[in-house]
Amino acid sequence: MTTLPSKSYLTDVSEFQGENVAYPYSKGTIVKLMQYNYPGYNYARAKAQIASSKAHGLMTMGYFYATFSNNTARAKTEAEFACKKAVELGLPKGTYLAVDWENGSGNNIYCGVSSSTSAILAAMAVIKSNGYLPMFYSGADAMRNRLDYRSIVKTYGNCLWVASYPTMAAVNSANMAYFPSMDGVTIWQFTSNYRGLNVDGNINVLPLRTSSSAATAKKGDDFEMTLHPVAKWDIDRLFVVTNKKGCNLYDGPDLKHRIRTLKRKTLWKVLEEKGGALKLGKNQWVDGRAGVTKSNPIATHDNIGGRVKIVLPNTHALYSPDADSKKAYKLITNKIYRVVGRKGRFFELKDKYKGKTVYVTGNRAYVVF
Repeated sequence: MTTLPSKSYLTDVSEFQGENVAYPYSKGTIVKLMQYNYPGYNYARAKAQIASSKAHGLMTMGYFYATFSNNTARAKTEAEFACKKAVELGLPKGTYLAVDWENGSGNNIYCGVSSSTSAILAAMAVIKSNGYLPMFYSGADAMRNRLDYRSIVKTYGNCLWVASYPTMAAVNSANMAYFPSMDGVTIWQFTSNYRGLNVDGNINVLPLRTSSSAATAKKGDDFEMTLHPVAKWDIDRLFVVTNKKGCNLYDGPDLKHRIRTLKRKTLWKVLEEKGGALKLGKNQWVDGRAGVTKSNPIATHDNIGGRVKIVLPNTHALYSPDADSKKAYKLITNKIYRVVGRKGRFFELKDKYKGKTVYVTGNRAYVVF
């Protein structure tokens, strides 16, 4: 796992910048991968920028310009295409991939708060299911007034990349007195002309953590454990202990009085968070830095897809979301299936059987976070 400390400078680039992305004091690069309604996008430039970022030892991330407005189906299509391009262009899985949702160039942010938020969450769910870490980018005003950014934060934790410029002139460093204070912000884009170099300048207000490629991760290793834990559908947030020596459990959010130690690789439901301390039970708190937290979009949004793993043998696809439903066919134990939504505790599977939609009960198929 690679960590970039908070208060590090980053740049984000597109085809308007050159192939060399080694900008002064920059520790990371966020590369534009694609724009769905722009078939002539310079993918060769994006590939070279990713290669340059990796060659210079920079944390390498990606984003795509959204043109789905508030259309959930289109959002999933664009996100799937972005993930495909990310692999083709050399962006490692386990790193951040952001949805850039702003007005213009085919995207409309004035289509309604609820539908816009649902579309964005759907796109982020696709990103997550493809092995990348979802992030969301927009301007501060759009986040506050054109969508429900709190729902996004509730689903994916600190995942916001917000743009807000104190001045349009060239800026050498971030003036934190002008930081657009909002819940869930990880990166602040503070200028469109970093050091007069005609490139966007950013600063991460929280540490950034990326993992090695999911394609090369071995079953059961740290990356696989932290990126894809499995839990019941109704668990909203999950904490995975990753510290090699385990994680101390305390009797309060001040983390002063230790009760006992939790074992590494164990999973815990998160009930509450206070200042980085996570509540796992009555008078039971841990330091959030001792592990990784994951959010489950399916627990709070029944129209968002994802993946589920069959955990019990003799599990069948059902014709209806009902315990008394007739069985359609047998599902394979330990196999992961794509789902398109949820009805109560029943998952709606992506595939259809004999022209009919099929379901699986949530106590036999657990969500792959």
